[in-house]
Amino acid sequence: MSLPEAHAGSFTEAERTFLTRYVGADFESVLAREGLSRPSAVTSVTGPLSPAPAPAGTAKGDVGFLAPAPAEARALSEDAALEEQLRQAGEFKLVGFRLAGQELALPIAQVQEVLRAMPVTRLPAAPPHVKGMLNLRGRVTPMIDLAGLMELSGARGEDRFIIVCRCRGMLVGLLVEALTTMHQARGEDVEWGLESRVGVASDMVSGLLKVGDMLVAILSVDSLFQKVLKS
Repeated sequence: MSLPEAHAGSFTEAERTFLTRYVGADFESVLAREGLSRPSAVTSVTGPLSPAPAPAGTAKGDVGFLAPAPAEARALSEDAALEEQLRQAGEFKLVGFRLAGQELALPIAQVQEVLRAMPVTRLPAAPPHVKGMLNLRGRVTPMIDLAGLMELSGARGEDRFIIVCRCRGMLVGLLVEALTTMHQARGEDVEWGLESRVGVASDMVSGLLKVGDMLVAILSVDSLFQKVLKS
């Protein structure tokens, strides 16, 4: 099956803002020149991920990286107020991963899929934490050095995976070292507003998940996205 041509001249407001800032006003011609007018060959390790908590009655053993995406939950993934909804949810899913010695997680409602890391097209005018871009199935997608963006000081390993997130009408790829687990988080196991306890950038963390004796920082995709645009 052939993949679609990129954009066909149609870009979201967020994409235009990003491309104008880091590529220039003539970004469409630059994308074509750099080979980003056609989708890149990528390897997905998850397939589409569920954008919502498992339906009521789903057993814990049924929860996995290949969970289906309920149609009634798709709108949630595009909602910039997701974090407030999570605070009020009784149960929700998180994709866990490891980066620079930190145990972190992202709401699955904003995760499209996970890819194997691959070479990307560099952007000369971008800051160091913007590693480059991919054309992901017709959408131009910036690749973000998450450890660099968050200024994590722990020892770095090889970035082996790309977690592709949706936010405000744009896709963003976050480079991480390893996937850990799918967390089925209960509301009573999450503490909100206590980000400083894990030593990571507090403005990009929305809460902490207690997993046994360990605390897992829940990242705010919206805050990450805003920092990328403002950097």
